[in-house]
Formats: sequence, structure tokens, C-alpha cells
Amino acid sequence: MSNALRLENPAEDTYLLRNVSGHTLENVVVDGSRVGVSTKNLPAGMNLAENEAVEFHMYHRGGVPLPKDLYVRWDGAPDWDVIPV
Repeated sequence: MSNALRLENPAEDTYLLRNVSGHTLENVVVDGSRVGVSTKNLPAGMNLAENEAVEFHMYHRGGVPLPKDLYVRWDGAPDWDVIPV
């Protein structure tokens, strides 16, 4: 579970990746190679201020399940952070 980012799901295919770290995260990237479903606007190199969120979409149609986790990284992070979906 991440202490820096939280995933929210306000609508069926809509997701928000919210910065809850208490400071700005720079160059936030979701590892698209581990998602396994079609996406739109997956975070790729953006800065997120404290409590700021970025909206993206994951489409799990055709029997393809959503991933169990997203792997996210930002500048200064020691490794990929795992965010449960």
C-alpha cells in the first residue's frame, strides 16, 4: 500500500491517481507495460502537487480483468510503488 499515492474510482472506467504524500511528486509515471488493459491518459512524466489528482481511464471490456495493482514511480522514489486497484 502506498503512502504517497491513492487510487480513486469515481466512475466505471474513470480513475484518479491522487498525491497524498504531503509534498509535490515530480515525473510521476505509471508502468503501462504491467496494466494489461486498454488505457487513456495514463500518467507518464507529470508533476503532482500535494493533494492534486490526475484523471485517466482503464477499459476492461471483453473479459479482460483489471490489473490487481498499478506500478508507479516518480523522481526520488527508490523503486516502483505498488498501488492496489
